[in-house]
Amino acid sequence: MKTPQKFKHLRRYTWLLFAAGALVAFAGCSDDDHEGLPGLDGDTVDHRLTLATSCDDVRENLANSLTAQALDSMYGYVYYYDIGFDDRMNGDLEDAAGAPEAGSGEDSAEPDDFTDTNVQEEGVDEPDIVKTDGTHIYTVVDGSLRILQSWPPEDTAPVGRFQFSSQINPISLFLDGDRAIVLSRQHQHHYYDHGPRPDEGAAPGSGTSSPGGADEEELEFGGTRVSIIDVADPTEPSLVRQFEVEGNFVDARKIDGTVYLVSNSHLNGLSWWNYRDDERLGDLPERDWEEDEEELEEMRAEALPILKEFFLDELASMDPADWLPRQRISDADGELLEAGSLYGCTDLYLPAYTSPIGALNITSLDVDDQATLATTALLADGWLVYSSQDNLYVAKTSRSWWWGPWGMMGNQSNESHIHKFKLHGSDEPEYRASGRVDGWILNQFSMSEYEGHLRVATTDNRWDWDDETGEATDDGGNHMIILKREDNELVETGSVRDIAPTEQIYSARFMGDRAFMVTFFIVDPFYTFDLSDPNDPKLLGELKIPGYSSYMHPIGDDHLLAIGQDGTDDGMMTGVHLQVFDVTDMLNPERTHHHVISTGSWSSWSEAMHDHRAFTYQADLGVLAVPVTIWEDDDYFSGLILFEADKDGIDEIGRIDHSNLMAQKWCNDQGQIYGEDCDSDPHHFWWYSWMRRSIIMTGSEGAYVYSLSDVGLMVNDVFDVTTDFASVLFE
Repeated sequence: MKTPQKFKHLRRYTWLLFAAGALVAFAGCSDDDHEGLPGLDGDTVDHRLTLATSCDDVRENLANSLTAQALDSMYGYVYYYDIGFDDRMNGDLEDAAGAPEAGSGEDSAEPDDFTDTNVQEEGVDEPDIVKTDGTHIYTVVDGSLRILQSWPPEDTAPVGRFQFSSQINPISLFLDGDRAIVLSRQHQHHYYDHGPRPDEGAAPGSGTSSPGGADEEELEFGGTRVSIIDVADPTEPSLVRQFEVEGNFVDARKIDGTVYLVSNSHLNGLSWWNYRDDERLGDLPERDWEEDEEELEEMRAEALPILKEFFLDELASMDPADWLPRQRISDADGELLEAGSLYGCTDLYLPAYTSPIGALNITSLDVDDQATLATTALLADGWLVYSSQDNLYVAKTSRSWWWGPWGMMGNQSNESHIHKFKLHGSDEPEYRASGRVDGWILNQFSMSEYEGHLRVATTDNRWDWDDETGEATDDGGNHMIILKREDNELVETGSVRDIAPTEQIYSARFMGDRAFMVTFFIVDPFYTFDLSDPNDPKLLGELKIPGYSSYMHPIGDDHLLAIGQDGTDDGMMTGVHLQVFDVTDMLNPERTHHHVISTGSWSSWSEAMHDHRAFTYQADLGVLAVPVTIWEDDDYFSGLILFEADKDGIDEIGRIDHSNLMAQKWCNDQGQIYGEDCDSDPHHFWWYSWMRRSIIMTGSEGAYVYSLSDVGLMVNDVFDVTTDFASVLFE
């Protein structure tokens, strides 16, 4: 198709747009730039959702989004950057249960106790790369589900493997009795109906016809796959059923045998970029890229009704099934049991504001029943998930409300929208209410439900530039906000505001009716809150110390064990550290113990600082295990470090690395690893392995730590890490 002259200038301004969704930072628009598009006129947007009554409601909403996308593409100044979430992965599943690699799968005994995934809320399981039932360890690594006998510790060995195809990316799993629920990212290329898809024989559907019923070619189906795998016999894991949702994986939870999957769907084919060369848009004002802001504003005002009418007409000619996300359900043999739209137009909740083009899906799946998927969806997106046993919340911050960190909402303030969904087991999650809070939400630990109220910790830095002084200003701070549902709205009942101006939250933790917050800029204020009265929360205590804590873990009722970065009084980071806080006296919190793991500044790091699932704490033993990487002068280490850590102190027990496994895996026939001699000190190769997780098991003979890296698993004595019980190389 010939490109209209007015769009040829766009060629030199076409930037890389990521398929997983790009963010656009927009600058230079006044409040009137998007008059007629809800939420883009500078006003605070309505956070409540309404159920679509027809497909025309959905088309109207999408036409607004497409119009806004087009206006900023043609008449704004934009750049693109990745939002930091992985794109959909290529692939499909190969039904290939591996034969036993070692061992019989029979155990002589069971451990007395073992650590589970470190989760935020009791009774709410979270997906992770490794799970255990004590006698066996299940992990997703190198494109497969690997099963290892884990008890007794000296008999630890691979016993079974379920291999996915090279095009599938298993990322995490749940364990529910004798079922492993593997969550994968997938992307399926176009394929024709006259033969099987590549790398998978005739499954699913035997290649005889495409699930969507297309005569020649099925559109690509990418998103999230849930594979239910029978592990009753760990030596022969087998596929039971397979569920596919056309949406990028965001997060998941498992409660009482039901999996709740949160995904974001990019509605197929709906993007301004598919129409920007369309000759039917010939009446749009031309741009020569020399315009000032006032001229651009006039051009946007002239183009808006033209674009809006065009997109409404275009959407009216489309079948919504062509762009709504789809689902597929297959049996153990790969035969399709169900295929089609994940939901219809009148199942969608619509925001009152103009949002990015996409849908947020919350899907429930009964692990035992495995018959259908039940989904609630809204025409918006969200990336932050928190769940209690009864309700699931999805939050979206204004930093990426439309396309960029400053929003495309004119002079919109910093805020976050939160949507609440009631969980009903395998039935469809029920949308209950939405609310807004000032500021940005850091992570799931910044939200907590307690006695019918949602508590939220936010950072509300309102940065600006003073033209007179030539200096940056910040009038904001951090907030502790309490919300309660009234009808379909989450309404604020009380708050503590403007805490630590110019600083931002680095961690938060809620314990019953108490809360704790760490902010940081130069020093680390540790704050304590009394939330017993949701109408009148109180800031009680403050402790200022160098550095910061990025994750806080309760140990007993009155102490917190924290990991983060140590620092100097002037704000320079000096290395990973551990701290114990005594909050017995909430008015006067104390740091009773401090242990500096390294002085490697920003070159020392722990995954546990930013992923709580890497933080393993065995309360009965008072033992902590965390993966740590250290690059400190001549001290290099990458592995697992164990500590005795409780309210009485912190002492290092020992360190475990997988350098030997690394050398075994990568030494070639010439005795070289990365061009170096494999006969050198094997600890030389520590750097190349990535320690991820740990499990601690106890029995009558002692306590054992199972360390998991990307190359294998080792078993050591907890209190004498030089004692090895087993070593498994992933091959």
